[in-house]
Amino acid sequence: MSLPHNEQQLGKQLRSRKKRGTVFLVIVATIVVHVLGLGGLAAIKIIEVFNPEPEFEAPPIVEIETPPPPPPPPPTTKRTQRSLPRPQPLAAQNPQDMSVPAIVMQESDVSFGRGMGDGLGELGGGMVDRVNLSSFGFDRALEGTLKGTLFDFKRDKYAKPVKNLPAMKKSTNMPLIPFFQPTVRKFSDRFDLQQLDRNFYKAEQNLYGSYFIIPFGSAAIAPKSFGVEDEIKPTMIGVHYTGSYKPQKTGTFRLVGRADDVLIVRINGKVVLDGSVVVAGNPNYSAWRQSASQFKKDTEAGMTYFGFKKAFYALTGDWFNLREGVNTDVEIFISEVPGGDFGAYILIEEQGVPGLKIFSTRPLSDQDKAFLERLHPDVKEFLGRED
Repeated sequence: MSLPHNEQQLGKQLRSRKKRGTVFLVIVATIVVHVLGLGGLAAIKIIEVFNPEPEFEAPPIVEIETPPPPPPPPPTTKRTQRSLPRPQPLAAQNPQDMSVPAIVMQESDVSFGRGMGDGLGELGGGMVDRVNLSSFGFDRALEGTLKGTLFDFKRDKYAKPVKNLPAMKKSTNMPLIPFFQPTVRKFSDRFDLQQLDRNFYKAEQNLYGSYFIIPFGSAAIAPKSFGVEDEIKPTMIGVHYTGSYKPQKTGTFRLVGRADDVLIVRINGKVVLDGSVVVAGNPNYSAWRQSASQFKKDTEAGMTYFGFKKAFYALTGDWFNLREGVNTDVEIFISEVPGGDFGAYILIEEQGVPGLKIFSTRPLSDQDKAFLERLHPDVKEFLGRED
């Protein structure tokens, strides 16, 4: 059975109204929710505005009282000390004199006292620095001095005997000469100090020489001067000096000297004198050779000084040039081989000026001259001027 047309039309209208009502309710609910949400947010903001954040006060600053400083230590009395001036290494500034108040001489050694005051014992409270001097030099570096090292060629650097060392006898040690000569010859070619340091034993104490006058006497003076007389026997020993100085005068000069046994001098890298004693049948200790004419003059003159034997007359070296105030390198090697007697000296001659003078790398002070004069009477002949 079908509904009448009017009833169907009526049903559609009712359904349509219900749908519209539902949609209306959803829209209204949505609006209400949004309004409530906005209202809540507004309320929160209003509360934040009317309720400011609480202010926090920092705790009060409490000043900590600084503890009083400790009481100062009781005053102490300090001794004033005047130490030796430290010179530039091995470069002479040409001082005219050393400020030394006194000399005390024992055998071949003297002591220089340095300090405030007019003499030892009256120093006005100052401290005295003592500089000891022997024939081999001062016990500390002074301006213009050359550093000297004593080597024992019988032992290696570990103090063990060197290989093939000839047996030493009380009667004679002459076999040591041919054994030792090649060592000196090799060294004299280049004066390589490191070669000696690597291969041979040496004394710990260095001495610093500026003049070299060692009168003829016992070879024992060498180890004694270096403080090793109980450690190093005076056979097959040698002292090497090295350094530079500033000459006081420009000119042409040559050295005159002699040694028993070895004396070799090198100026600015060139050997200018070998005043060694060469035993017949043995080669020279260096490659240096004296001219035939000069050899004849020295042989005929036969000049001997400082107690040397007639056979050990003075030898004259080659001419060389010096310039005032210009650093000049100097190397000297002095050695005693078999032991017993020993001595060495170096003098200097200026071209065109008669006479010999003591060769020194620093001006001689009155104390130096007093020391030298007491070494041997011959010294006075050479003290007129120093170069």
